[in-house]
Amino acid sequence: MPRAAPMQRQTSPILPANAALVIIGLADLLTTLFWLHRGYAIEINPIMAAVLRCGVGLFVALKLATLAAYVIVIEWYRRRRSAAFARAVGRITLAGYLALYSISFAFVNAGLVLG
Repeated sequence: MPRAAPMQRQTSPILPANAALVIIGLADLLTTLFWLHRGYAIEINPIMAAVLRCGVGLFVALKLATLAAYVIVIEWYRRRRSAAFARAVGRITLAGYLALYSISFAFVNAGLVLG
């Protein structure tokens, strides 16, 4: 009886943490643009605030470029070097992004929340 070929582990096209990071990054970008347009928010990242002063188009382009660059590098590393390390970095990055976003959101909106 012929022996079945060993099952190969399917690799997902993108790490779940990176997919979540893309979704959250896009949501962050869209909500930032919305609230900036309405005059209810400021960009608290000093580098991105300086970019925003140069124009919204440049701000959007740089935000998308940095997000894409991160995902491309981590996905390359996952496929070529160490999937375990890439997964760990992805999870840490996602947790850090959520923490920074939550903390900055809370500080910027403390006046609205605390009255």
